Amino acid sequence: MLTHWRAHSERGFPRFQAWMLAPALVALAGCGSPAVGPCQSAPGIEAICGFKNPEDMRLLPDSKTLLISQVGALGRTVSGSLVFFDTQSQQISAAFPPSHPSADANFMRDPLPKDSSWGASNCPGPPGAEFSPLGISIQQRQDGRWQVAAVNHGQRMSVEMFEWLQVGAHYRLEWRGCVPTPAEVSMNSVALLRHGGFVASHMFDRTAPSVLGFSTGLWKSQLGIDTGYAFEWQPAQEDVFRVLSDSLGPFLNGIELSADEREVFVSVTSGNQIRKLDRASGKLLATLALERPDNLSWDAQGYVLAASLTGSRLQNLFCIQNTGESCGMAFEIVRIDPVDMSSELVFKHEGAPMGAATVAQQVGDFLYLGSFTGDRILKIPYARKKKTPSADLKQR
Repeated sequence: MLTHWRAHSERGFPRFQAWMLAPALVALAGCGSPAVGPCQSAPGIEAICGFKNPEDMRLLPDSKTLLISQVGALGRTVSGSLVFFDTQSQQISAAFPPSHPSADANFMRDPLPKDSSWGASNCPGPPGAEFSPLGISIQQRQDGRWQVAAVNHGQRMSVEMFEWLQVGAHYRLEWRGCVPTPAEVSMNSVALLRHGGFVASHMFDRTAPSVLGFSTGLWKSQLGIDTGYAFEWQPAQEDVFRVLSDSLGPFLNGIELSADEREVFVSVTSGNQIRKLDRASGKLLATLALERPDNLSWDAQGYVLAASLTGSRLQNLFCIQNTGESCGMAFEIVRIDPVDMSSELVFKHEGAPMGAATVAQQVGDFLYLGSFTGDRILKIPYARKKKTPSADLKQR
């Protein structure tokens, strides 16, 4: 049976302060710093510079442009942004906020849709200067328009809704609405449904009491206590957030949907597991053991790509404390068959030019890797499988 809760009306969005865990960082002093140097390529690994904490990325319908979320700083009030990255020209351009708001004001500005499927009625308005996106998703709606969702960790915890628009060779994101979440929710990732709803992952209770300035909710999630879950939001029941019952676990992270939207794949980071759930019933279908999985994405053949943080937890905390600096923490990229949940290692790395990869996105014969910290992404060759999984599970 699924669990439900209703959003608290007129409640604020308290900021948590617990990503910087001082006792662990003190212990790290004798373990060596995972920091890396300048943005330089290495044999077989191309480093592309000019980013700011490129935590998540999704391929746009043109099959060459990446939408990248640049989170401000985990747990701190530092603004971030969404940017477009042309993988052919390697040009980075502003997506949201726009680089020249006054000049962009008349660029393909459609009236707001008459339907309410682009957000909730209690959305207070566009995000402010503290906008800080984490997980992102893009989906073609039933009406043919392209919808983008971004988890906002800025001045409010919300899912911000945008429309991706194109005129000739120029792209933009037009803000369309938002879905504020209950005060206790701390989201990480989101996956859009074709009718405007979404599923999302919740890490831990951000309203949990603090001890010496550190969130007990975050501490519990790192100790393996079930603090998180996956939930679904529907425009038709905008005050209901439906929890998928078998998703309960410590610190849920990346989330994706099968092409038919019947199955949910979610990373349980502190539980070292990826779960496959039935979306309608919330029941567990299968699991895959994987060390600290982060974001998930689909490759072109219909396999799930998972970034796995294999470095020590103390190094992870060091990198979080020093968000903005490139981190060399060890990671792996794993390819997963969504039918039987078998997996294979695609790539593993530690140190320069970049570690701590949180996402892998295929573009042609390459993978692009992002991280929650630093000024760069990586480009590496990607060898495709000779066979594909079941056709109904291919990339959405």
